[in-house]
Amino acid sequence: MNRVSLFTRIRFFNETNTIPSGWWFVALQTTVCITLAARGWLTWQWDSPLRSLVWQEDWWARPLNHFFGIPWRHFAEHSEPSLTNVLEYFGMFLMFCAVVPWLVTVNRLRWTRWLLFPAGLLLVLDDIGRWIDADRELGMVIEHALQVASPFLLLMALSSVSKRMWMLSVSVAASLTFVGHGLYAIGYYSVPLIFQTMTMQILDCEQNTALTFLKIAGLLDFIAVTGLWISVTRPWALIYMIGWGAATALARVCAHDGLDPWLAETFVRTSHWSLPLLLLYLSTARSTDHTSDISHKPSQ
Repeated sequence: MNRVSLFTRIRFFNETNTIPSGWWFVALQTTVCITLAARGWLTWQWDSPLRSLVWQEDWWARPLNHFFGIPWRHFAEHSEPSLTNVLEYFGMFLMFCAVVPWLVTVNRLRWTRWLLFPAGLLLVLDDIGRWIDADRELGMVIEHALQVASPFLLLMALSSVSKRMWMLSVSVAASLTFVGHGLYAIGYYSVPLIFQTMTMQILDCEQNTALTFLKIAGLLDFIAVTGLWISVTRPWALIYMIGWGAATALARVCAHDGLDPWLAETFVRTSHWSLPLLLLYLSTARSTDHTSDISHKPSQ
């Protein structure tokens, strides 16, 4: 049996009425479930960067006045309660969509997979809002690539996409996430205060030491991203991503008192370590035939 390379073409979903099976698929379902539930909770209870997309006077003042005859000042003064309600509904919708990864395994409910599209779109818009809040810094919008990609990766796994394309998509998302994190950690952008305070709290160190530690971590992020695209170093790069992705997620709950919202902030970063873990497994798995190393089972 030959080792399956990153670019071996293997079907995840065949022509019959079957769904992927195996622990890797359950892990993918769990990742998407946790990501949507956590982001939904944060949106519902703790607001969302989506709000920033609305408060763009340059974008909306002219259309509001032209099509609806509503001056921007009037809109800004009276829309806040309605906007808050809409964001709460978005949060509840995302939490509802957290059950979709499990519903798609039931034959009569397979149509629910399409709910992953609007859920994924909300994650995209949330990320764009975060980018706007960060003065349009590229590092911010790419740092959440794995989170944003997770529902679309599940859809890909349920389709006739090849293993090569799926793994390539995860690799791109992982690279973007760790490059984004690295840009902040090394100080290319202003190092976020939360990065500094979490490091100081967990390591019990001074600010200068924390900044040095973060700079080293940022450099390792870039090394890992480079290593991800070299076959010989790929497993080691993924092991680093798994470990550091889990550590940075757990740092949210370890460095703060209380669980809300920090437990959700930890859970929403599950994809930062779980998807590299799946990539490591699939890139080193062994195949017994020419078509697939992934078993399938009929839909129920």
